[in-house]
Amino acid sequence: MCLFNITFLIQCNFFCMIGHVDFDILTPQQIRNISVCEVTSDELYKDNQPKTGGLRDPRFGVSSRRGTCTACQRTWTECSGHFGHYELPIPVYHIGWMTEVLFWLRHSCSQCGYVSEKIPSKKCSQCNKKKSKISKINSTTLHITDEKGTRELFAVEAWELLKKVDPTQISKLRPAPFHPKDLILTVLPIPPNCVRPSPTMDGDEVRGEDDITRRLLYVLRIGKGYQNITEENSTVRQHYRKKVQDAVHMYIDQTRMSSKNKGTQKCISDRLRGKTGRLRGTLMGKRCNFTARTVISGDAMLDMRDVGVPQEVADKLTIVVFVTRLNYLKLREMVAAQDPSIKYIVQKDGTRLDMATVKGRTDLQVGCSIERTLRDGDLVLFNRQPSLHRMSIMCHRAKILKGKTFRLNLSCTTPYNADFDGDE
Repeated sequence: MCLFNITFLIQCNFFCMIGHVDFDILTPQQIRNISVCEVTSDELYKDNQPKTGGLRDPRFGVSSRRGTCTACQRTWTECSGHFGHYELPIPVYHIGWMTEVLFWLRHSCSQCGYVSEKIPSKKCSQCNKKKSKISKINSTTLHITDEKGTRELFAVEAWELLKKVDPTQISKLRPAPFHPKDLILTVLPIPPNCVRPSPTMDGDEVRGEDDITRRLLYVLRIGKGYQNITEENSTVRQHYRKKVQDAVHMYIDQTRMSSKNKGTQKCISDRLRGKTGRLRGTLMGKRCNFTARTVISGDAMLDMRDVGVPQEVADKLTIVVFVTRLNYLKLREMVAAQDPSIKYIVQKDGTRLDMATVKGRTDLQVGCSIERTLRDGDLVLFNRQPSLHRMSIMCHRAKILKGKTFRLNLSCTTPYNADFDGDE
């Protein structure tokens, strides 16, 4: 829900440098402009096919390895997905922007829209009318005190107040282009299918939905229910207004809400924060596949170039071997003989076949690859954390040994800064 404005300053014909990056809020019209489809239905499938206008609309992009995207005509490896949008039945708060909303409500006049750099004490310096008192009760609730008394300030009323803010006054507190009314959500961006993929089996989607899709489905159904009670009394409308607001809060960040409203399904913030989130776990963590971890121990009988690997680890770790015209005949014979060292076959289209299920009945071709277990002489990277300098990660030859610890020559401990008091 943020807009990235990147300015490139071309310095020469060979390279360019980023001048600055601006983080801003997407306006409702910008969300509609980047959208490829509007979500209008709370149905996912119709006649066993993704329903047009639903959360599984094919224009969101393909999430399985087969087929092409109907929006850009590309395959799943080339298409990064496309955003859609949903027109919310009423304006709602964004739980992450409540403090910013409160800031602009306090610094602007609800009558004339005048913006002051300091919070007015009682009256507006422009129109001389009494200023309403607005306070934040918790992470999801604002209260307003005016001539009508103290009551909860719903997003609809806050949106109407922020719409009155004079655009020429905004530059006092924030550089343009920006308007505080955009802090209130009226259009909800819908992420692509690749962000909320269905479970897959052998490259094909199986029926089942991601938690983000379930959250969005709940938002759609609550929004549909609100549209059906527009003619009811104010009490019923207020109740449904809170339900719509809570549904959007639970989709974005349920951890800030009261415990009674929390669910077991993950929200967007759950995917981003924490040790296993996208930032620490994916972008900063440098975590990777084809790795094993255990305690180290010394072995003076090992060559300095070797590292002892437990048999249990060697049976689980795999190495990717590409099928070429030089090793094709040998690998084909190993596959036909059901060699237990070969665990998986990866075909040209990316399909991963388990040798335990295909039973060797596969057409191995040049360009495919296999994943086989570790054996003596394989080159591996050996690492002891923390990796503070280049020598903390070095290449060794694997030597399969009995036991449950990694073994290395005592002369190799210096670059790793390793000892044997429980290091891993």
